[in-house]
Amino acid sequence: MYVSGQRMLCQCGIRFDVRRGDVSSASVHFEGRGGTTVGPPRRGVASHAQHVQADMVGATVLRGSEPGDASNEPPSQPQGAAPPESPVELPGFELLRVIGRGGMGEVWLARQQSLKRTVAVKILPPRLAKDAEFVTRFEKEATALAALSHPNIIQIFDRGVAGEHYYFVMEYVEGRSLREEMGLSRLPLQQSLRIIRQVASAIEYAHDQGIIHRDLKPENILLDARGHVKVADFGLAGIRRPGSEHHLTATSVAMGTLNYMAPEQRRDAKNVDRRADLFSLGVMFYELLTGEVPVGRFRLPSERVPEVDPRVDSVVERLLENEPEARYATAGEVNAELEPLIDSAAGSVPPSGSPLVSARKARTTRPARSHPLLHKLRAGWSKVRTGASVVGSLMLLAYAVRAFIGPVNLHVGDVTIGTSGFQVKQDTKPWPPNTDGELFVDSKLELLALPGGLSRLSMDFVGGQEEMNAWSGDWKLKDGKLEVLQGGSDMGTSDRFRPRTYVAHRYFSSNDFTAEVDMSVMPLGPEYADEPDAQHFGELTFRIKDLQVSAFAIPGVGMRLSWRYLLDDGQEIVGNSAQDLENLTADEMPVPALGSFRVRLMMKRRKNGVMVEGFVNNRRFAYKMLPGLEDRVGKVALGCRNLACTFDKLSVQGLLVERPRSRPQEAAGAQE
Repeated sequence: MYVSGQRMLCQCGIRFDVRRGDVSSASVHFEGRGGTTVGPPRRGVASHAQHVQADMVGATVLRGSEPGDASNEPPSQPQGAAPPESPVELPGFELLRVIGRGGMGEVWLARQQSLKRTVAVKILPPRLAKDAEFVTRFEKEATALAALSHPNIIQIFDRGVAGEHYYFVMEYVEGRSLREEMGLSRLPLQQSLRIIRQVASAIEYAHDQGIIHRDLKPENILLDARGHVKVADFGLAGIRRPGSEHHLTATSVAMGTLNYMAPEQRRDAKNVDRRADLFSLGVMFYELLTGEVPVGRFRLPSERVPEVDPRVDSVVERLLENEPEARYATAGEVNAELEPLIDSAAGSVPPSGSPLVSARKARTTRPARSHPLLHKLRAGWSKVRTGASVVGSLMLLAYAVRAFIGPVNLHVGDVTIGTSGFQVKQDTKPWPPNTDGELFVDSKLELLALPGGLSRLSMDFVGGQEEMNAWSGDWKLKDGKLEVLQGGSDMGTSDRFRPRTYVAHRYFSSNDFTAEVDMSVMPLGPEYADEPDAQHFGELTFRIKDLQVSAFAIPGVGMRLSWRYLLDDGQEIVGNSAQDLENLTADEMPVPALGSFRVRLMMKRRKNGVMVEGFVNNRRFAYKMLPGLEDRVGKVALGCRNLACTFDKLSVQGLLVERPRSRPQEAAGAQE
């Protein structure tokens, strides 16, 4: 990001600055290669970008509001030209390397020492920290991120000041930017639709929180290893929430990136609304589909790339309308238009004579979309019809045999039809026995030199003094590991079915909790009965009566985060990460197929609740902000259902607390 008086030097060798006279005659001057000048925008879609060089695609510009602000003097040090003069020391973080530079400072890859996790730290250099406007804008970005909790928006963890350095800590996305992804090859239509839908979902949430991004572009869209979208860089965001004090943009100021700015944003960034972000979304969408930004009276995507479904044209065209009133009103409307296209993008393209091709003359008519519940009902009814047909055929066969042969029993597989009616042969294979007892393992408890009095409990599954309560399933210590065979639903000697083993006498706070364990999950084997339609999972969980937060490994389905707890008013909060995945059209994180894998469950108190995260092999597969989960108490447990599971190297870090006594029902539940 650049401020008044600065010049930008792009890779093509053009140096330019942004000057302002009056609004109507504002122009951008370029020096070098002929001194090209871009004048006021013409009427027409995307006309503001008509002569902007391709090399400027990623450049963010902030133009001063006073005519005298512009200066011909270059800045004393080019933005991002060099790393800090000496290594920056931030309390609790080890800075590893610079992974990005921009007008608002540097982004470092760092290690958070307390939680042993990789994070990204954005630092405002001291030379910029001397400017009050830069400091306020930097803190404004942190404020904007802190107000947003969405799977497709970068999450902020912390902020602070160390000496002359302002910084904030964000999640680290292991992947690449959308710009880098587009540079490798043109993305398939289906993938492009999914990316745009996730971006639209993110900005719809931000808009609902009163935040306008104002700098959407491929450089600020990150893709993790699974292709999930993360919207980043809210440094130019406009905050429209009542009572917000973060209003830095003066009237008649242009802010953003030239090729992605809406016409009204180029004139007056302060007073734009959510529809400016939708224009930027349209530019990205067009670029994803065609490989170029829309210029002047652009050709529709399907006219440039025959492989593009013509039904996409009307969505792109409406996003890129010159007048805000002609665009979609919300990002939710965009997603409503994209849904049927995503469902059918892999199918055939309508013939050239179809009315859908004439996007400029008529809007597309969306085909009716079957609701997922309808699909399930149809599938279920299909099974019922199949079963009824089989049973009917067997009954007809039985009547025929009785008429011609007499009263005999007819055996068809495990079904007997005869004088006593229908009889199904019961599976005689046993279930594994239940332990319903105690195991004693080796453990080590250490007080960490961290704020808040955190402790770490490390457990090895060999003989020792740490008690564990083992319930449903055959739980054993073998070769330094905890192994279990569990099948069926026999409650054994207890009053309820519990396919878990609990750490008996350790209670932890939900405010700061991290548990991790090596886990493997395998089928029971042919010697035991099988219930293919029953639950199958391995589990790492934080539990007590009326409270459960679990990381599940479900073979054939994927990794899941699940929660269930009661609020103080008695309301039950229940959910799982699969619901969020359905909303994101994202792929499920699969259970690692070979050998053991490391599962981690984390909980950290935030302003609006407790942030819960699930990881497998150090890759986060789900996270959720759970309001009302603060100051709860729970125990660590390992679970296994209808599988052969193995656990090893259990480690728990958190705040140890007393066994809950104020709530008798929770104390009783502690015996689960």
